[in-house]
Amino acid sequence: MSAVDAGNIKKSLSFIAYEKIKDRILNMEISPGSSLTEMWLIEQLGMSRTPIREALYRLQQESFVELAPRKGWFVAEIKLRDIQELFMIREALEGISTRNATHRLSDEQLHHMQHYLASLEASLLKDEAAVSDPGDSLHEMIFACIDNHYVNNIMANYIDRLRQFHIIASRLPGRKLQSYYEHCDIFQALLARDENRAEQAMRQHIQSSMNSILDCIINKTPLYGQSVSVSLSGTL
Repeated sequence: MSAVDAGNIKKSLSFIAYEKIKDRILNMEISPGSSLTEMWLIEQLGMSRTPIREALYRLQQESFVELAPRKGWFVAEIKLRDIQELFMIREALEGISTRNATHRLSDEQLHHMQHYLASLEASLLKDEAAVSDPGDSLHEMIFACIDNHYVNNIMANYIDRLRQFHIIASRLPGRKLQSYYEHCDIFQALLARDENRAEQAMRQHIQSSMNSILDCIINKTPLYGQSVSVSLSGTL
C-alpha cells in the first residue's frame, strides 16, 4: 500500500467518525453539555483512537464540541443567541420563499399536499410522538418549487444547526400538533394563492417554533424524558 493510499484510508476513517459523532449530536442522541470520552466513542463506534480524535478536533472547529482543560471533551451547549440568530435568518428566507411559491405551485402539488395533511390529524391526536414532523413535506415542496439555488445554498450552510433545533421542537409534547395546525394555515393560504397571507403564516410558524424551543430551554421542559443543557450567555 502506498503512502497516498494509506493517507486516503486514514482520512476516510476520520470522516466516517466525524459523520457518526455529528449525527448523534444533531439527532440529540448525545445531549448538549454531555461529556465525550475517547474510550466511550471507541466502544460506541468500533473505531480506533486516531480517527476519533481527528473527528473531535474537526467538530471543535465547527463548534459542535468543546475541549475543556483537564476535563476533556464535551458536546457544546446550545446558546440562546444561536437559536435567535438562526431563526431570524430562517424566518426571512422561508417567508420570502413561501411568497414566491404561492403562484408557482401546481394544482396537482397542492392536491397531494391537501391529502397528506388531511391524513395526519387523527394520528397526531392518537400518538403524537410516533408521527413524523407534519411540516417537513410542505417546506420541502416550497423550496423545490422556487428552485432558487442561492436560497438553498444559504439554508444549507445552517441546515445542521437547524436540524438540532428542529428535533428539540418536534420532541416537545404538543408541539407537533401545534405545528400541524400552523402548516394547515400556510397550506390554506397557498391554496388561495394569497401570497401576503402565505408569507405571514410561514413567518408566524417559524416564530412559534423558535418560541417553543426558547420556552423549553429556559424552563427546562423535558423532551419526552430528555433534558437540554443550554448557555444563557449572549442573548439578544
